[in-house]
Amino acid sequence: MLLINYDILLSVYSTKQIYEDIEMLNKFDLFHCLLAGGINRANAVKQYAPGLPLDFLSWLEVCDGGMLFDTTMLTTKSYDADLDLEFETYGDFYNPKIRQSVNLPDDWFIFAITVHQGVYFFDLRKNDGKVYQWDVEEQEIYAEWETFDNWLRDQIHEAVGLISDDLLKPNVIKTELIAHG
Repeated sequence: MLLINYDILLSVYSTKQIYEDIEMLNKFDLFHCLLAGGINRANAVKQYAPGLPLDFLSWLEVCDGGMLFDTTMLTTKSYDADLDLEFETYGDFYNPKIRQSVNLPDDWFIFAITVHQGVYFFDLRKNDGKVYQWDVEEQEIYAEWETFDNWLRDQIHEAVGLISDDLLKPNVIKTELIAHG
């Protein structure tokens, strides 16, 4: 698996309102480690969880998870031989024991994990396209966004703020990849 391809990413988002925000991913490349996506991986997720929002499915075509700054985005692949790294998968969060341990309903599609072990999800029962954040400790919905693109924009801007305040450091995986060519 390869890391995200910025030419493809920018092409997919060239006509969307979020384009300038997506450009910031390239500018702050050292601070995240996003994996390249593809139509086959997006289709596999779509078959597993019908009813996912189109903006999320578009993202999956170019990004198959990884580290979005300090947020873990789930992936379809648990191990990447090229990078020699393990990743958390969608399947990990469809394990009935894990879901039960943190009170996750069956109709929630988990796609990312916060740095504090909360989760971001789509409620497939509601099918409203919104992104929700579940606080695992408090057992409540902590925040919501109208769309995946809005959520993504907020994640990027929050990370840029942390970087400018020197509170978010370059991603270790990325710096090691660069150091070892």
